[in-house]
Amino acid sequence: MFAKKIAVAAVAVAAAGVLGTATTASAASTVYNTGTATISSTMAQTCTARTLTLAAGSYGWGWHDLAPSVSSTVKLAAGSYTWTDCVTVGFDYDYLDSKLQLNGSSASPATLHASRWLADGPYTYGSFLKPNF
Repeated sequence: MFAKKIAVAAVAVAAAGVLGTATTASAASTVYNTGTATISSTMAQTCTARTLTLAAGSYGWGWHDLAPSVSSTVKLAAGSYTWTDCVTVGFDYDYLDSKLQLNGSSASPATLHASRWLADGPYTYGSFLKPNF
């Protein structure tokens, strides 16, 4: 019985070490800011926003698409940011805009812009940030 308790304790300690590693790894995970909209010619601009805390460093910034890829690299200061993504229906193209504003700062926000042709119907829009560290 005593041997079983030691074995269980050893497994618990090992699991805690693995969980600690996973938590550290997730701190540098890709984060997303997404929303859903029904695309149509009469749709008003639709936005989604969130607040998040980021570490200082370089981030890959791209669109949440069927094949996401980094569109830009942005260097950000550490702090709390408001991250806003919008989709706007235009005549020839539809527009995606993403903005990162450092909360409490009067500096211009970091921006990402793209034009796409989007089919009518439900659409998940937004962007991602992938730490380069």
